[in-house]
Amino acid sequence: MNPDVSKAADKLAKLRAQADKYAAPLADAEAALAVAQEAEVARQADRAAEYDRAFAASWRERAQQASDADKANRERFVELLAEEPWFMAYMASRAERYKREKIMHAAQRAQSANGQSVTVPEPRMYDLRLVDDLIETVERMAVEIGEHYAEELDAKRTAYIEATD
Repeated sequence: MNPDVSKAADKLAKLRAQADKYAAPLADAEAALAVAQEAEVARQADRAAEYDRAFAASWRERAQQASDADKANRERFVELLAEEPWFMAYMASRAERYKREKIMHAAQRAQSANGQSVTVPEPRMYDLRLVDDLIETVERMAVEIGEHYAEELDAKRTAYIEATD
């Protein structure tokens, strides 16, 4: 027999013997890992249920806190806006438009009450793009903050579930 073939056959025989030697412990370790993984999945499921029960029991308080914070922040927002000259000018402009609308409605009513043909046109209100831009910006930023909060909640839940205590 060729010495290279003989060498390769001997090496293969030795490796097979080693593989046979470690096959049983490897199978045992794989089985132990599977059992441990199943136990961990069950433990995490129990913790998820526990977390969800606690969260479901406390959602009203959490929602009320968010609502209270919203109210306080809205009041602060109005206070800060009232301090801004650009906002006061915008508000004064809008107020004049509403005054014009009331004048036109009163004139229509007066013409109608006097038996005259109503010649006063319907008032028109023009929305400024500034308001739309502000609303869009606020909504976009609020969504980002809300998404960040949702990520934090998910992370807390995951951390709780995965904790080993």
